[in-house]
Amino acid sequence: MPNPIQTALFDQIGIPRLERALDLTAARQRLLTENVANAETPGYRRKDINFAAELKAAQQNQSPVGMRMTRPGHITSHAATRTYKVVTDAPAPGDNYALSLDQEMAKVAENQLEYSIATRLVSRKFDGIQLAIRGRR
Repeated sequence: MPNPIQTALFDQIGIPRLERALDLTAARQRLLTENVANAETPGYRRKDINFAAELKAAQQNQSPVGMRMTRPGHITSHAATRTYKVVTDAPAPGDNYALSLDQEMAKVAENQLEYSIATRLVSRKFDGIQLAIRGRR
C-alpha cells in the first residue's frame, strides 16, 4: 500500500504522468518492433498506439493508460491494471498493403526518443527531491 505522503508528493511533481508516458512508450515499443519483425509477413497489419491521444486522455483521467496482463502469472501493479487502445491498420478491399520498414524504423527511433525524454524528466524530478532533502547542492 503506498504511503499517502509519498503519493501526495509524487502526484504534486507529476511522477504519475511520467509513469504513464513510460508505460505507453514501452507498450508502443513492443508493437513497433513487432511491426518490424513482421514487415514481410503476408497479411500482417501494422499495430500502433496513438501516443498523444492516450497520454492526453490519461492526463485528463478519462481513460487510464498502461499495460495489459496476458497471462495470469504476470505481476499485478497499478500500471498493470491500466489499458490502452491498439490501433490496427484496416485492410481496404483489393489493396496491396505493404508495410514500410523505413517508416517503422523511424517510428521506433521517435518512440525511443520519447522514452529517453521521459526517463530524463523522472531523473530530474528525483534529483530535485534529493536536493530538497539535503537542503543544499
